[in-house]
Amino acid sequence: MPYRTEAWTPEQLDKMNSEPFMVDFLDTFKISPLTQEADETINSMNEALDRVEDQINKP
Repeated sequence: MPYRTEAWTPEQLDKMNSEPFMVDFLDTFKISPLTQEADETINSMNEALDRVEDQINKP
């Protein structure tokens, strides 16, 4: 099976950069930046976002 790559459209990128999308995205990691500001929570969020960024930047 050949490797298939899909690119996001400008409309999809605009949606992903919107606040409601980011709130929903963070909720998938069970992180609420408004109610949990402990160092452990922030470190956990940073690690999760680093993993997501690594996947996005993967060639």
